[in-house]
Amino acid sequence: MLLLLPYIITGLGLSLGICSAAAYSGALLAVMLIVWFTVGFVGGFLLFLLLMCLSSLGVDKSKPQPVPAPFYSALVRYVMGLLTTVGRVRVHLRGTETLPAGRYLLVGNHRSAFDPIVTGWVLREQGLVFISKPENFRIPVVGRIIHKAGFLSIDRENDRAALRTILAAVQLLKQDVASVAIYPEGTRNRGEGLLPLHNGAFKIAQKAGTPIAVVAVRGTERIARRAPWRATDVYLDVCGVLDAETVRQSKTQEIGEVVKEWIINSANT
Repeated sequence: MLLLLPYIITGLGLSLGICSAAAYSGALLAVMLIVWFTVGFVGGFLLFLLLMCLSSLGVDKSKPQPVPAPFYSALVRYVMGLLTTVGRVRVHLRGTETLPAGRYLLVGNHRSAFDPIVTGWVLREQGLVFISKPENFRIPVVGRIIHKAGFLSIDRENDRAALRTILAAVQLLKQDVASVAIYPEGTRNRGEGLLPLHNGAFKIAQKAGTPIAVVAVRGTERIARRAPWRATDVYLDVCGVLDAETVRQSKTQEIGEVVKEWIINSANT
């Protein structure tokens, strides 16, 4: 609710100010308090959207962003939290105490567009940078902001471009700039189980010499059809961590088998 506080304050301030000046009374006062509170609340949201639009102006997506810009990173985290709150998502976390102290590659299953939103918010202290499909960077305003926040676009149909993304992610990890998150399935899985994993994603950790943290998420696929009228329980489990030495000595296919097993086992517990 703290994320909604600025809009609540705006609504209360506007409604109390106008109603006091107009000297409404009785039933009319109650009605006008509600009306002007709603106007102020919605107006606060619109002002924030305007801020986002203005912030995206001047962002050149053709220029690499080697280090996430602090303002844009904070903006992305705030939006993640806002969407999680407005969407009435109740997140149940398990296993976060096993996350590595340093930088790591975060991998997990992909059930919904809400996966990075919820994960990025509840693990906001981890400073995650997500690797995402190119289409997300073409979304007006949003694409420019996530680019400036250090998010990386990966084109799996273009090997050379994908390699550039992998190397950029490696640099983020090796230079202790941010931990990196990627969904090895490559796209949302609309069924049960897991889609075939793109094992090349694990090369990021191998090249950077970092651990791999594996997360399993359940429930995000229900958010879109329930929010904001009904709450949705989402379960996010850190179901295992492969240490850097194990990652270095293993083949990517072997890592993929472990990741798949951990995620499937987590879904059954």
